Amino acid sequence: MESLSNFTYEYFVKPILSNGWFNPVNSITYGVILVVCVYFVFRLLKKMSIKIDRYFTYAILPFIFWASTTRVLHDAAYYGALTGKIGEFYSLPIFPTPGSYFITFMLALITLLVSLLFQKYLNISYWKVMVAIGVVLDVVNVVLLPIVDLFPMAVILGLTACWSVVFFGLWKLFEKTRFETPKRIFTMGNSSLLSVHMLDASATYVALTFFGYLEQHPLPRFLIGLTNPAAMFFLKLAVLIPVLYVVDTHTEAGDFRNFLKIVILILGLAPGLRDMIRLMVGV
Repeated sequence: MESLSNFTYEYFVKPILSNGWFNPVNSITYGVILVVCVYFVFRLLKKMSIKIDRYFTYAILPFIFWASTTRVLHDAAYYGALTGKIGEFYSLPIFPTPGSYFITFMLALITLLVSLLFQKYLNISYWKVMVAIGVVLDVVNVVLLPIVDLFPMAVILGLTACWSVVFFGLWKLFEKTRFETPKRIFTMGNSSLLSVHMLDASATYVALTFFGYLEQHPLPRFLIGLTNPAAMFFLKLAVLIPVLYVVDTHTEAGDFRNFLKIVILILGLAPGLRDMIRLMVGV
């Protein structure tokens, strides 16, 4: 039992107390939990008769931003940039992964249930109610954030824009050709997802290159150690392009494919926003 306690502390508890550091053990474990949760959340949404479409995406976007800014509030509290009662609250160890995902899921789920009541009794589309509530929560977080520097945001968004030009250029290039594989990969939707993940890669590149940060995840940390922070861009492409191709070729068009792509969106947008905003806060 003692050895199990030591193992649990070393690979799960200690990383959370260290502001969310990752190792191979907790990375694989959280990955497996993610796959299981994706399945059950999708089944839950189907039981609730929620159509996974662009309106559902609109509904959850504010909660992705809320999750990222809440995580930065924890960073700020952890490093002493957020003090007082608010700092004490956000310094709690419930906010690093996996706690941040669980909290955001529960908040979004409760908001969804409330929004469905509005839709049923007041004839207001659920997604509009979710967006409104989410935006209010986002504004509260932005007000609380001790932002000190906007320059990192400008650099990161500039790099992301350059990558977006490449991806959308490839979409237009292959759109009317007979090259089926690149045509399937570089659709408008996939180009958008690739661009979102370049936000994450750009934030990592800027943080490591110009601000002396360290990569938290083991595989990128290993590859960056062998090369340089620019490896993050190529790692993203090496993973995402095959994943998007498999999703588009091995799943039927419809809710499940859309849900998988929303998961891909979250996995790129949430950490990308968190890293960029953290640099703006200066912690």
